[in-house]
Amino acid sequence: MTFAARAEDEVLQPESVDVQSSLSGLSALLRGNAKAAPSELAFSDQPERTAWSGRGDSRWTFAVADRTATQLAAVFATLRLPPGSLVAVCLPGGAESAVVLAALDRAGLNAFLIPAGWTRETIAPLMETHGIACVITQTRIGPLRPAEMWREIAARYFGLRFVLAFGPDVPDGVIDIDRMILDAPDIQEAEPEGADRGYVSFDTREGEIRPAFRTWRSACAAADVFLASAGYAAGDRIITLLAQDDHRSLTTGVIAGLRVRAHVEFHGLFSSLALRQSLAGDAPTRLVAPGWMEADLARLDLQPALCGVVLVHQAPVRFKASAPLTHGVVDALAFGEVALLAKARDARGRFALSLDADTADAADGSPSLMRVRRDSNGEIYFGGPASEIFPLDRGMIGEPPPDWRASSFCADLFAGIVIGVS
Repeated sequence: MTFAARAEDEVLQPESVDVQSSLSGLSALLRGNAKAAPSELAFSDQPERTAWSGRGDSRWTFAVADRTATQLAAVFATLRLPPGSLVAVCLPGGAESAVVLAALDRAGLNAFLIPAGWTRETIAPLMETHGIACVITQTRIGPLRPAEMWREIAARYFGLRFVLAFGPDVPDGVIDIDRMILDAPDIQEAEPEGADRGYVSFDTREGEIRPAFRTWRSACAAADVFLASAGYAAGDRIITLLAQDDHRSLTTGVIAGLRVRAHVEFHGLFSSLALRQSLAGDAPTRLVAPGWMEADLARLDLQPALCGVVLVHQAPVRFKASAPLTHGVVDALAFGEVALLAKARDARGRFALSLDADTADAADGSPSLMRVRRDSNGEIYFGGPASEIFPLDRGMIGEPPPDWRASSFCADLFAGIVIGVS
């Protein structure tokens, strides 16, 4: 299956990527886009979101998203959390999730990303171990009632003092964040001082839950590496089916979109009908989907406006010799929470993902964003700012990582192409 391609997208080279390299934090990226293109769409939601969330479909311009982030930052300021505190974020993919992340950065706080499908038994020990005092969630996600679950967690762990929720029918004991935004006090904005802000995400391989902290500066570097192959452009619409709760989803979604000033549409609860409605538009569109959905996507009647598909794979993985989708596909492979590599399929629609990366410094003398090497046993190591993660121990961010970070994965190569990772 092939996709329509614009002339400038036929060859995806790093030099074709238009990024705002002078900006590092998520908050600064949003503010820069709001100044450059205030009326352009920044974030929107899938059609008919009301049916499963009770919230109407949002369509926020960069100006509205930036103003909302400032109002949210004012809300967080009223909680008087210590600078650099970890704030749990348990939201489905949506415009609110993107703006919450920018607002936390603007308020000098760090996001602690909790997948919306996790159970109380999984979440509660994490809250106590890492001393989480605040969570931002939603009242409804299909049959789930996250706000009620978090209220129950707070009733047993008194350290969780603030439970804030978007959506209708906010239960007793939970703060209505929509109302708080409307009543947010005026604040004098200033870039928070201190260490770089960022987020904590979790590697859940082999039944373990291993947290890692990444700065927004590192996340932006990772997005730049991804963009060199993905070829997003200003004005594109990026439809993402991934919740924005880990490295691979943020890198291919909200961060990459902000780096190039694209419009990101979030599908928080998958619906084939909603996806078909979204793909019926005429704006240049790219679809970001889990790699396991490839065969299902190949059966859809994909529209001419779809310029390409990003398939996001999670190691360990084994790639098939032939693929249902061919031209216009970019494969992105996540090595846990450490790194993400991406490559467009070749001219014949075959996998082209390799471990080749620039191991030398850039032409201007600055370090390469991403470096890759394998040791004598075949284990893959990553270097450079795009793979810089810090350990997290009882809520405290650990020492700077070594120059080379072990991924705990080994790759199977054929003619230099990755055919599997174990």
